[in-house]
Amino acid sequence: MQGVAANVVDVPRIWFNRAYATTCHVIRLLRENPQGRPVHVLATSSDPDSPVLAVADEAAGEPRAEADDYVAWALDLAARRHVDVLVPRYRMAELAAARDRFARIGTVLACPEPETIRLFADKVAAYAAAARLGVAVPPYRVVQDPDGLRTAYAELAPLSPWVCVKPVRGSGGAGYRRLTATPFEFADFAGAPRAKTDLDAYCRALGAEREAGRTVPDLLVMPFLHGPEVSVDAVATPQGTVLAAIGRRHGGGGRRRVIVDDVAARRVAEALVGEHAVGYLSNTQVRYWRGPGDEVPRPYLLELNTRAAGGLFQTRLAGVNLPWAAIRIALGEQVPPLQPRYGAVYAGVDDIVELPHGGDLGPDGTAGPATAADPAV
Repeated sequence: MQGVAANVVDVPRIWFNRAYATTCHVIRLLRENPQGRPVHVLATSSDPDSPVLAVADEAAGEPRAEADDYVAWALDLAARRHVDVLVPRYRMAELAAARDRFARIGTVLACPEPETIRLFADKVAAYAAAARLGVAVPPYRVVQDPDGLRTAYAELAPLSPWVCVKPVRGSGGAGYRRLTATPFEFADFAGAPRAKTDLDAYCRALGAEREAGRTVPDLLVMPFLHGPEVSVDAVATPQGTVLAAIGRRHGGGGRRRVIVDDVAARRVAEALVGEHAVGYLSNTQVRYWRGPGDEVPRPYLLELNTRAAGGLFQTRLAGVNLPWAAIRIALGEQVPPLQPRYGAVYAGVDDIVELPHGGDLGPDGTAGPATAADPAV
């Protein structure tokens, strides 16, 4: 078996906690699984208007709680709702650390070990780990104050027209800015909003934050990597054996996306997933760049997320069902390597989800058809 004992379940009960809105598409993929097996989905969120609550079979609110209390709440809910597989996003490392406690009530966590989650949550630690494997990582500096930022900018600016800054620890694009020392032009304000920020303004804000005595997170400063971005969605066993790794290439600044088997990008993902046992669903992002000493552009690691990407559902165009493979792995079923198809060209569009009961959670914290009492948000 692939990491857990076989757990023969006719109707798997699957829980997504505080998931991204695009998890609606993932739930659809689970219901459209190639075996035609029924599934029962529980979703929880602190946001009563989360569309994921609306599409789930059961929904409940989440408490605003510290880590230990949240884990205790999750254990209680998993036991009462007879959850077979928990696919965590929020408090992932803390929940993973309680894996054995969940196992005792019959719930498998579809995520890596807590040490792996914490490693890749820290971009500096992740870059060091990647470099030890021979994976290309961009040159970077870690700063906390205006002087450090100005020095880093001066050192990195010759490598690229843009210098980027973002928190060492952060999710998605939160806190990401492209810095410039060039005065803004009217065109910078007349078009769509961009992440472009004046270096002096950023330094003033950073200095003011420190002078006010507030905690400033470590900031990662690096050159902007010009070149195509490839996002690799992978599904793997708990030991890190990759069953499929599918590339989604972004480029050109337009809507066009392509499902690709970018071998160099895939090998980056496979190396990291295999070495660090990044089980179940993960997403590795690289950008092609001709760095110092490179003869030709090659993929440089941006980050590895130890969870599914928001765009995971797009991989259905490859003719495989990665979320369903991850659930089957969690249930201890034998899952052979998948056979993706490549070359699909596509663009994303918005969709709508009707919210039941006006999107309000009831006084017991539940929404939709759920009936058991859970903490109100």
